[in-house]
Amino acid sequence: MEYIEIAKFKLKVSFTDEQFIEAEKSVRQGLIKTQKGYISRELCKDKDGFWLMDMRFDTKENMDTWFETLQQDPTMKVLGSMIDFPTVRMEFFIKQI
Repeated sequence: MEYIEIAKFKLKVSFTDEQFIEAEKSVRQGLIKTQKGYISRELCKDKDGFWLMDMRFDTKENMDTWFETLQQDPTMKVLGSMIDFPTVRMEFFIKQI
């Protein structure tokens, strides 16, 4: 089974796509890669400037643990500072097949 978070958002106007991608690369090399049950994290961008992040863990419990841990991850703090939080929409899914 996989537990999936889909987040859609825009960046703050003061940040470039390149800065955001570099911050994401740092996140992927940080604490998340050692988290129990971590599967993947993907980023996409549409023509209107919205980003889509697809993150997968093996269980909801392991993703919830990551959500607690990320508050201490300095790479996530940098990445989070770039996101325009009023634009954020999050959904969660359980993979069926």
